[in-house]
Parts: sequence; C-alpha cells; structure tokens
Amino acid sequence: MRRRLSILVLAVTSMVVIAFVVPLALSVRDQAESRALSRGQRTAQAVAGGLAVAASLAADGTVDAATAGLVVAAAGDDRTSVFLPGGDVTGLPAEAGPAVAAAARGRAFTVQEPGGAAVLVPVTTGDGNLVVRVLVPDEELRSGVAGAWLALGGLGALLILVAVAVADRLARSLVRPVGDLASAARRMAAGDLETRVDPEGPAEIAEVGSAFNHLAERLDDLLAAERESVADLSHRLRTPLTALRLQAEMLEDREAAASLLTDVDRLGREVDAVIADARRPSSAAGRRHADLAAVASHRLGFWEVLAEEQRRPVEGTIPPGPIPVPLAEEDLATAVDTLLDNVFTHTPPGSGYRVEVGSGPPTLVVDDAGPGFADEGLVERGRSGSGGTGLGLDIVRRIAVRAGGDISVGRSPLGGARVVVRFGPPA
Repeated sequence: MRRRLSILVLAVTSMVVIAFVVPLALSVRDQAESRALSRGQRTAQAVAGGLAVAASLAADGTVDAATAGLVVAAAGDDRTSVFLPGGDVTGLPAEAGPAVAAAARGRAFTVQEPGGAAVLVPVTTGDGNLVVRVLVPDEELRSGVAGAWLALGGLGALLILVAVAVADRLARSLVRPVGDLASAARRMAAGDLETRVDPEGPAEIAEVGSAFNHLAERLDDLLAAERESVADLSHRLRTPLTALRLQAEMLEDREAAASLLTDVDRLGREVDAVIADARRPSSAAGRRHADLAAVASHRLGFWEVLAEEQRRPVEGTIPPGPIPVPLAEEDLATAVDTLLDNVFTHTPPGSGYRVEVGSGPPTLVVDDAGPGFADEGLVERGRSGSGGTGLGLDIVRRIAVRAGGDISVGRSPLGGARVVVRFGPPA
C-alpha cells in the first residue's frame, strides 16, 4: 500500500509538472526569440532612419556606398547589410535573395534564414529603394534558453521528489497502524489473548484498532466464562467420585477394592488437572515447558504394571534428556497416557508395544502389535474404528498443535499401529 501510494503520487505529480513546465519552457524560448528580434529590429530601424536623413540631405536624393558605410559604422552593428538600388552591398557581405527583392518593393518584414533570422527594412531614395538587412543569429535567438530549461527541469524534479517524500511519509502514517494491527492479529492467533493495539492513524483505521481491542476483550471474557463452565462441570464429578470411593471401600474383596480405589484416585487427579487447566489463563500456558524424556519415562513405568498383568511385551527407547517441549507437564502426560490407553483399549491382551522418544526435533513414537488402523483418517475428531468416542487421537493432535507440532499415523514395524507425535522447539 505504501509503495502504491508513492507511485500514484509520483505519476500524478509528474503529469502536473510536465503540464506546467513544458508550456513554460516553450514560452521562455519564444520570449528569448522575441527579445533578440526586437534588438535586431531596433538596429534596422536606426540604420534605415540614418539612411533616410542622408538621402534627404543629398541634392539628388540618393545615397552612395560611402555614405551607407558611414551610417552602418555609426550604428555599431557588424551584422547589418545595406543593399543599394544599383546592386552594391555595404556592411556585412551578403547575397540579395528573394527576401531582399521583396523588401525593395517597400515592405518591411522578418524572415528565417539558414543560421538565424533576418530583419529587412526598405528605405526610399531618389534612385529607388535600398534595403537594410540585420541578421540575428541562432545563438542570440536561443541565448539563455538552455539555462532556463535546465533550471525549470531541476525545479520540476525537485517538486516531484518533495511530493514523493511527503507522500511516502503520509503513506507510512497510514500503513504503520495497519501493520501493527496485522502483527497483533498474528500474535492473537498464536494464543496471546492479551495482545492489544494503540488505535492511531486516520479516524477509520483508529476505529478498526478500537474494534480489534474490543474483540480481544470480548474473546477474553468468553474464554474465561468457558473455562469457568468447564471447571464447574468438572467439579460436579467429585460427588459421584466420592460415592464411588465409598462403594469401593465397602467391597469385601480387598484386592479388588484397592485396584478400584487406585483407579478412582487417578480419575480424581485427572478431574483436578482439568479444573486447574480450565482455570489457568491461556497466556500462561504457552510459557510452560516440560521434559519429554522424563514424562515419557514416568508414564511408561506407570503403564508397565498393567502391561505385566496382561502379559504385554514392552520396549522403551528414551534418551536421558532433557528434551524440552513448549507444553505444561500435565498436557504432555495426557498425550502419552492417551496413546498408551488406546493401546490397551484397542489391542488384545498379550499384544506388545514400544515407546520411542527422539530429540531432534522432539518426537514421541508409539508402536503396537495390534490390528492397526483401518484408515489413517482416524486422527479426525469423532472418528473411531473400534467403537470408541474418536476423541483420543484428536486430543493428542490438539496438544501437539498447541506445541507447534503435528501427528501422523501409519503401520508399525511390530505389525500394528504407529502414532508419531512431533513437537515444536521451546520458545
């Protein structure tokens, strides 16, 4: 936009300058010619007047070559020629052409000739008309024109440069608020909901900035209300969890009761995590980091207890770390638990699995020896190939995207499914 405005002003200013400078330059040339011809005409009139006086003083009313030479010398102009009736020429040597013959018939005029312009004035004497000719050379006709044209060209260029500079500053004052607004929109899209702009610039652009700030505040309010709703809904789960805990404690089979209480405690921690995550400001979430190696190792050990009960072979390839990813530790643990829970839910007992962690870039790979995926579109929300809700892989995908990464699925070397989760580097 800034460049286009500058080009537009350059084009308009150039046309205006040309429209004024070109006629002015032609007028300067015409005025220079007019001044030079006026001087030549004055000289011709002066010589003609002197010759007329000399003719009137002569007894026979004629002017000889000597007298004509004296008059020309008295005029002091070496560009003057006098054509006498008998054909002699006094002063500047020249040939008597058709123009001189026409002037001898009694008509004064100016004619263009090679090398300049000639001013012709006839004088009546006793033996016929003589002609005074004053040559005005091209150098005199164009005297000062080149300098005037150069000055006009420089002035026109200066006006164009000033106009473009002013237009550029004006365009910058228009474009800068728009650029700030676009930058703020990108920061908001990246999750920084505290982004605001300083409304400035023309009234229309300042109004857009104010509308953007109002939109950001409204989004903040809506997200805060949504987080509170999720927290309230999660909190309501505490009552049935408490009832479930009491019923588990009343079981006579103490081993089954202990296992059930463990699951209830885990579910309670998940509910607490949901409440904490829902009430955590979204701007704070992006500033937290977790160690992928430590979290994956911890969750792999947690699920190994159940894997031993179901006789599942387990492999883990986890470097010592740390491998930082831009996620809260709870979110990263949720991603690992969701993938391992899918293994236990959708593969038969005895099917092995493997967890592998990479460091460049941070990557989490989960392979299993189950039946695999029916199709690779299962990462879409709400799709499941085994009767589930279809939310598991979508939860992992959203966590990965929040960390600047993505997820892909395919066939595992173990014969089943492979899920690859890539995370972005920490900010």
